Amino acid sequence: MRIKLSEIYYFFKTEFNKSFETDVTGVSIDSRTINPGDIFFAIEGENFDGHTFVNKALEAKAVAAVCSKKGDYSDDKVIYVENTLKALQDLARYYRFSLNIPFVSVTGSNGKTTTKEYINAALSSSFKTGCTKGNLNNQTGVPLTIFSVDEDSKAAVIEMGMNNKGEINDLASIVIPHIAVITNIGTSHIGRLGSRENIYKAKTEVLDYINNGYLVVNSDDDMLSSLVSNDKYTVIRTGIKADNLDYAAKNIVLNEDNTYSFTVRDTRIKLSIPGIHNVNNALLAFAVADILKADRNKAGKAIGSCVNQKMRTQISDINGYIVINDAYNANYDSMRASIDILKKYRNRRVAVLGDMLELGEYEKALHEKTGEYLAESGIDILIAVGKNAVNYKTGALNHGMSENSIFVFNDLTEAKMLIKDIICKGDTILVKGSRGSSMEKIIGVFEGDEV
Repeated sequence: MRIKLSEIYYFFKTEFNKSFETDVTGVSIDSRTINPGDIFFAIEGENFDGHTFVNKALEAKAVAAVCSKKGDYSDDKVIYVENTLKALQDLARYYRFSLNIPFVSVTGSNGKTTTKEYINAALSSSFKTGCTKGNLNNQTGVPLTIFSVDEDSKAAVIEMGMNNKGEINDLASIVIPHIAVITNIGTSHIGRLGSRENIYKAKTEVLDYINNGYLVVNSDDDMLSSLVSNDKYTVIRTGIKADNLDYAAKNIVLNEDNTYSFTVRDTRIKLSIPGIHNVNNALLAFAVADILKADRNKAGKAIGSCVNQKMRTQISDINGYIVINDAYNANYDSMRASIDILKKYRNRRVAVLGDMLELGEYEKALHEKTGEYLAESGIDILIAVGKNAVNYKTGALNHGMSENSIFVFNDLTEAKMLIKDIICKGDTILVKGSRGSSMEKIIGVFEGDEV
């Protein structure tokens, strides 16, 4: 990023002192990570107020600070706006239009981050690509990602997350994607939005911002399969359940390491990340790469070389325990996908499950349904932790799992104290729960941590 400080002052209709003139080379909302040349936005959050750190940011050589509150600031390089979050988003939209490159947005209930990484790898194999780092997919993360896109990039891939209706609309109005990707419509945030139909409406808010572009969807999803092309965008369909698609996976093979290989458009791809759902994610990425005319062979190899990020289906041998660390987050659909991976193993299979959050009135039913799916999948041991542990147990019992194979704990502390009495070396152990359940703390037990 390189933009004149004067241009930002003029953008916010603020009087500019010519002695301040300099290049702005970055944007920050965290005074601890300020680099010389950054402009600092004082964002007000639930647990902090960035205005408290304006002086620290200026002392760290921020070229200016954008504030909505008057204060005893140590420097007069302050731009006053009514709302700093809106100002951050407005400036990101302005900068986005200075980049004459295709933007790819990625949203959906599950698989957003993996699909984003696949797309970035596929495109980067042929040309320089900007991309969301980590999980910066919210109201501040998306603008910061846009500011991080280099001027010589040929494309940008932006992940867009949401918790409530209207948030995808806000983010899409900044990104203005040439290609919009929707992975699926699941049950994530159903407690807030009330139904899958409402989740569909929220995810498809992005459609209002595509103009003469493409909508790439997983047509194996029952709701996305009904979308059709119009004068604003062409729908590109991907999937594994039908042949009459734009990008269909053929000759699918389960490899010995529980990953999958498949062929799409005469390109053979062997994935490094397990799970049949990742075939769908890879197809979406390959389609995007093909639309943007990346080299197919390079794209396929790049997708295949992607590995999972931290706590996202990370599989490792820890002191003789085969651990599937999928503790980053959970909802009913992602639980089923992780159980599908676990059931492919031949040794004793153990599911250590924490609460799924934000389910509202569906909380009891979806935990019970997950227990049912565990039993139907032949999982050997269930270790359930938290408020909904008894609901997991009820579902599993109702579908044939032996009570002797089910262990219920009120919290992580209790589970960590007793889990080693249940598991054995050689077991394959899935650890999963919503972010607020902090199930990754269980992993220390296998590593030999003191309880």
